[in-house]
Amino acid sequence: MMPEPRKPLTVCTYGFNVPCRRFLITANVTRDKRLPVVDEFYLRTLKLCERVPVRRLGAYFGFSETETDIVTADLAARGLVEVDGDIVALHPSAHEHFQPGDDDVPRITEIETWVEHVWFDLVSRNIMPADRTRTSKNLADIKPDDFARDMPVTFARNAFEHNFTEYLRNIRRIADPERLGLYSISGVEAGRYGFVVVKGREDLLLEPQPKLDPHMLEVDINNVARFRPLSDALWDAYRRFTAPAPSAAALSDYVRLTGDETIARGHNEEGFFDIAAWIDRQGSTGDPNRHPLVGATYIERNIEFFVKMLEAKGLSHLPRDKPRDLELVWFRPTGTGWGASPDLEASISSIRGAVRRILSRPWRVRTVLAVPQMSRTENNKRFERLFDRACVATAGHLSPAVEVVLLRQIGAIVTVCVRLSETVSVPAGFSIVDPVAVTALEKALRLESIDGFNQLWRHAIEDAEEAASGEAAI
Repeated sequence: MMPEPRKPLTVCTYGFNVPCRRFLITANVTRDKRLPVVDEFYLRTLKLCERVPVRRLGAYFGFSETETDIVTADLAARGLVEVDGDIVALHPSAHEHFQPGDDDVPRITEIETWVEHVWFDLVSRNIMPADRTRTSKNLADIKPDDFARDMPVTFARNAFEHNFTEYLRNIRRIADPERLGLYSISGVEAGRYGFVVVKGREDLLLEPQPKLDPHMLEVDINNVARFRPLSDALWDAYRRFTAPAPSAAALSDYVRLTGDETIARGHNEEGFFDIAAWIDRQGSTGDPNRHPLVGATYIERNIEFFVKMLEAKGLSHLPRDKPRDLELVWFRPTGTGWGASPDLEASISSIRGAVRRILSRPWRVRTVLAVPQMSRTENNKRFERLFDRACVATAGHLSPAVEVVLLRQIGAIVTVCVRLSETVSVPAGFSIVDPVAVTALEKALRLESIDGFNQLWRHAIEDAEEAASGEAAI
């Protein structure tokens, strides 16, 4: 029996601020609806028989004379049938309610007025879904095309008309868009400029050989050409990202911090890490105080594991009625790709939320970002809204290929960048809530040294938490 193939594993996520302009479009939309069942079968019978005596048709449906008169008079008043003496037939205009290929089911058409806020990207000039993820400075910025920035109202009108069905399917998420039609557009107003966040990810494929499979912009195959300028811009931004390089020094630091040698021993003679075998071995330990992780610390899967451990064990020993400030210290690795994801902010919010759920709202979490010396020239200011405080670690304090997310005295995530092949490297490590292991980790990190690091910024916690919880308009 062949073993089941391993599923792709998301190991990193990205977010891109795509420049857009919003247009307010007032559209008159037609909607086809089925008639009441009596009217429907009355008309279907007339379409089949063409001309029928009124009393005979009523008797066929089991109507009394009074009921037959009421139904016939109502349909005649609505212009759907015509009566000549005692003979009833479809009105010529009623044939329009029978659509080809619709199983001879008559439908009525109603007109509704929609007021739509439609976003057009300023790179490929296409309609974009207004993702609920808010734009943020830590995401990668995409530059607008100079020509697209001067998008006229007439372009927005024509694009909405020509792509209305696609708009219903992809933006409004309507399963059967063919039931709707665009009758007319009664107004288009140019709105403000803004951004829509486009998300990307890297999936790790382990078979037949380790491979990173990036996904930047997924559109229908028929629309690939239209979205090509935006797709190219996203791929260019993705290729500019840098990442930490695996090293023996990083593995040594990881062992020093955690006491865990499973990752170091999991390398073969060529220096490649057998991550599949490592995952299989860790799955059988059954240790509730630690959980193996693969990929960026802040991706949803990894933070979900960590938060569940915090809720189950890490936070439960703290007194709810004695609130204080907890400190979340984040030693980031080097690389411009780190943190360029909506998941970074979401992970901090998840940890804060867990503290408040398990303890109480007066408990607060202060956040500290420790930047490796190698990354001091990067644009670290892009994280200013997410962290209360930031500083640059002294040279040699910690390998730039090691990452630590530490909720002091409670729990932590520790990962190290490992090489799976000549071209593929990913972070791997553990989330831990064992008090002894957390205490040892804090000692190994020499946290008292942080006060001597070069400070980048420091905010009052009230300002930082308000900024982190407030919603920014697109």
